[in-house]
Amino acid sequence: MDIIGQLIAFLESVSHDPVAYSVIFYIYSVLAAVILPLPIEIGLFFNPEMSIFIKALILGLGKATGAFLIFHLGLKIEGPIMRWASKYKWVKSFMDLMERFVRKTRYVGLYILLSIPLMLDTVPNYLFSICNKEGKTLDAKRFTVTNLLAGITRALVVYGIFLLFDIKFF
Repeated sequence: MDIIGQLIAFLESVSHDPVAYSVIFYIYSVLAAVILPLPIEIGLFFNPEMSIFIKALILGLGKATGAFLIFHLGLKIEGPIMRWASKYKWVKSFMDLMERFVRKTRYVGLYILLSIPLMLDTVPNYLFSICNKEGKTLDAKRFTVTNLLAGITRALVVYGIFLLFDIKFF
């Protein structure tokens, strides 16, 4: 069984215990933000008794926690990554482009990217934290709050799409 199958089986096994489900979904949301290249929306489909608003809040809090960790990690690795990037013209050009994008769009750009259903959180979060000009473009508090709000928005967008097409959560 692949990792997604194992995750689904595990979430299913705890889905009828609201406390266990909430804790596991929160941890999964943190890990999805920091290291797991998996869409976070899968966790919304379990525990049908739990309100979508509670699930959205758990998802947002997990993403915010992960974002806080990524922000500080990005500050530490920005220098070495930029020095490495400067050795390769195409990588340097890409990083310069990303830096301009982050400087221009800031929290609004991050919010929009992270609100898109099925978007992998790790990529935009790391790009925004690394291309942050030594923490001068974005600050940790707003970065974290942006992730919280985008996580809640994303959960509600997914829920809205399911309602629109009359698809039931299981």
